[in-house]
Amino acid sequence: YGDKLDVQAKNNLLGQIKQEAEGVDEMVRNLLAITRIDAGALELRHDWIDLREIAERIVSAARRRGAIQKLEIRFPADMPLVRADATLTEQALGNVLANAIVHTPERTHIALEAAVTPQSIAIKVIDDGPGIPGDVLPHIFDKFVQARQSAGTKADGGQGSGLGLAIAKGIMQAHGGEIAAES
Repeated sequence: YGDKLDVQAKNNLLGQIKQEAEGVDEMVRNLLAITRIDAGALELRHDWIDLREIAERIVSAARRRGAIQKLEIRFPADMPLVRADATLTEQALGNVLANAIVHTPERTHIALEAAVTPQSIAIKVIDDGPGIPGDVLPHIFDKFVQARQSAGTKADGGQGSGLGLAIAKGIMQAHGGEIAAES
């Protein structure tokens, strides 16, 4: 059958297969992560990490996956290194950013912003989208909670698992941190 398809059609099909495989991979990772969190078996590999580097990686990945919103990183120039699990921190921050992307229109401005004090670092994902519905906001970090999607934000029209923010919460709590949302 491959001989009957032109090069562009083959490339389009391969691209779709790759996207679907990445989606399945993400779903499996999320299910494994939430299982570990629920069982209290989340293992942290603490190391000194650069949060700016992690933010740049997740923004770059979001752009590669087709995010059309304006994404910006606003971290102070003297951002210190932190002791945390790099992989889990990237997953938590990536989940929060992905949630903002999925639930905002294409002309939305989304910023990752860091505020540093001597005692803590707060990273915020801020957007000028429509906000979180009031009935969903108190439960936004619960498992399987999903808000209605904004029209046209997810290319395949698919629904998430409702686990991304619950996982982000579990990861932050495992690090001794907090997570919160406001609209």
